[in-house]
Formats: sequence, structure tokens, C-alpha cells
Amino acid sequence: MPYGKGLRFNGNELKYLQEALEQNTLFYSFGKQVQAACDAMRAYTGLEYVAACTSGSAAIHLGLIAAGIGPGDEVVCTPNTDNGTVLGIMEEGAVPIFCDCGYHLQPTPESIAAVLTPRTKAVVVVHLMGYPAPVDAIVALCTQHGIPVVEDCAQSWGTRLHGQLVGTFGIAGCYSTNDFKHLSTGDGGFVALSDQSLYRRITSYADKGYDRMFKGEESGWYHGINYRMSELQGAVARAQLERVDEITGRFNARGTQMRRLLKDLPGASMVPVINGAYTTCWKTVLITRPAELSAPRETLIEALQAEGITATTYAQYDLILKRLFTERIVRPWLEVPRSQYPFVQPDGREYHYSLDSTPVHGELLETALFIPLHGFHTEQDVEETAEGVWKVFSFFAKNPS
Repeated sequence: MPYGKGLRFNGNELKYLQEALEQNTLFYSFGKQVQAACDAMRAYTGLEYVAACTSGSAAIHLGLIAAGIGPGDEVVCTPNTDNGTVLGIMEEGAVPIFCDCGYHLQPTPESIAAVLTPRTKAVVVVHLMGYPAPVDAIVALCTQHGIPVVEDCAQSWGTRLHGQLVGTFGIAGCYSTNDFKHLSTGDGGFVALSDQSLYRRITSYADKGYDRMFKGEESGWYHGINYRMSELQGAVARAQLERVDEITGRFNARGTQMRRLLKDLPGASMVPVINGAYTTCWKTVLITRPAELSAPRETLIEALQAEGITATTYAQYDLILKRLFTERIVRPWLEVPRSQYPFVQPDGREYHYSLDSTPVHGELLETALFIPLHGFHTEQDVEETAEGVWKVFSFFAKNPS
């Protein structure tokens, strides 16, 4: 079915890009665009300090630098996420420890508590697909154990819990402006936080240790990497952030409409939402109930696609079964066991991964599917999609309503 379309970059993007070019420099510390984007992020989050960087993956890495992780540490996160959530963990020589998710796709205090050890030095809370995790309760749990919480908000621009923006509960909120997110600069990211010393740590780290945000007083003192955002990215981010509420509000409206229309669907339901959630529905997930259906998920997906609905499987939304975690070869150009670091630690510790440790996540890999939802979809698009979903599930339901 044809869906409504729109232009993503129809604000002040061209104006600010022109300003960036007229500066005669595209380097962040000489121009004005990245700084303006950071100012907009400060206004958006209400946090005092914001660092810009090259990607959402870089943002999470910097958030973990703020958390103070290092070689041999353990960092907890859910496995239903992108590689970008764990790459920074492994880059620092720490080890990802996967906790289970709930049926709302998010981590819970209970699933996190089950995997905490004396080696746990951080928890990454992934707010998946525009739905908030119960991050307030998770922060309360982690505070009791002296463990910092980093929030991965890559897919959750505008998402709130009890009126508070996700990314503002833990020590660092990490945002992505990759082209597959609510806001786009092609690629890019931001880290928002409230502690000046941590801000200095991550801005210096992201600039190869140059310490430019503090006049270079500690330039060259410490290790860093190049995660610098360019003025071109900053210009587009600045314009996108001027419309962040408008953009994310459309996702909320369409998601709310879809949830209403699919209420009481036979054989499946939309992913549940926790109390106090304001969702921005980057993707919509249907959790099927196989016992109530006469066909497997793959047949349902084929039938939905025949109706013109671009449904896809949730089965690949997992890290545990990826080769990186089954073979545990991190750097194939090195010999074993060096190639397996950090999964094999110098002290002899080895880490193995299995879906047995995350039963709810494993169940969702077998039962859930995606249906399309986009900020440019019209009310009619959502109505027609819901009609197609009802048609397919009513046909395959053992006891249609």
C-alpha cells in the first residue's frame, strides 16, 4: 500500500549549512554550528553539559567513559539491541553481560539484579524503539550498589517516563542522529550529563585528548580518540533539534492510533507499555500468541506482505546469536586467545553466551514481528495498515472474535 511521505530536512537545514560554509571552517571548535546544536540539546534535555560526537555508538562509548569502566569490568545491558550498544564496552576491555528483557522489550530491575556481580561497573539501559524502560527503578537499584547507569536513547528521542525525558535519569544520556533515527544528521550523536568533571573527561577523550573545551589546560595528558562532530553535522542537528517535539510528536500520535486500532486483535497484541510512559514508537512490535493461531509467524508475515504491509520478523533483533558472541573472535588478525579478548581475560576468566540466560528475550525472538510505522504516515495509512493486520490475524485465528 502507498504510504504518506514527507521531507525530513525542510526546516533551517540549508540555512545553517550555508552559514557553516560561510564560516570558512568546518572544525567544531572554530565554528558556531556544533556549539549551537549542543546549546539546543541542553535546552532539550535540561542538563547543563552536552558533548557532540560522530555517532550514537560513539555517544554510548563516551557515556561508558563517563561511567569509568575499564579492562576486566562487567557492564550489563539487554541483548535485543544493536552492536553499537556493546562496542564501547569491548573497546575498553570490559565484558558485556546480558540481562533478560520483559515483554515490554526493556530491561527490568529484577533482570538486572540477577546478573550483578562484584565486577559490575556500569549498566546500560536501552530504551528500545521509542518505549521507555523502567529506568527510575533501575537507577534506584544501581544506586544502592554504587553502579552508574548510562542510558542508550538512540531510538527514543522524545520518549518520557512520568513526564521526564529518557536520558536524564542516569549519569549520561546517549543520543544518535544516524539516518535511521527520529532525528538525522546522516550520522552523529550527543551525550548529555550534569557533572562538569565527567563532561571534561568525555570531551577531551572525544578530541584525542586535546581538552579544547577547557582551553587545552590538560591537552595531551590522557588517552583519547577522534569522535569529533563536524560543523556540517552540527548545522543539520541544530535545525533538526528546532523541530524535535514536532517530529517525535508525530511518532507518538501514529503509535497511539495504532495501539487503539489493534486493541483486542486475535492471536497477538502490541508490545505492552509501562505505567507513566510517553512513547515515540520508532518501530511497532506485535507479539503473537502461537497457541491461538493456525499458522507460524513466517506465514503471518507473508500474508501481511501480500496485503501490502511491509511486515518483517523480530527474529534477528539479537546479539547473542551473532557470530561475534557465538565464536567469540573479536580481532581475527590475532592468534587465540588474544583474538578473543575481552571474552577471554588475562586472568583466565572466560565468558560464554546463550539464550538460556534470557528466556523472555528468546521467546520474543520466536514470536514477535514488526509492522511499519513512520512519522510521515497519515491517519489513513495507519487505519489501512490496521485493517490489513486485522484481516490476516482474523483469518489465521483459531477462535476469531
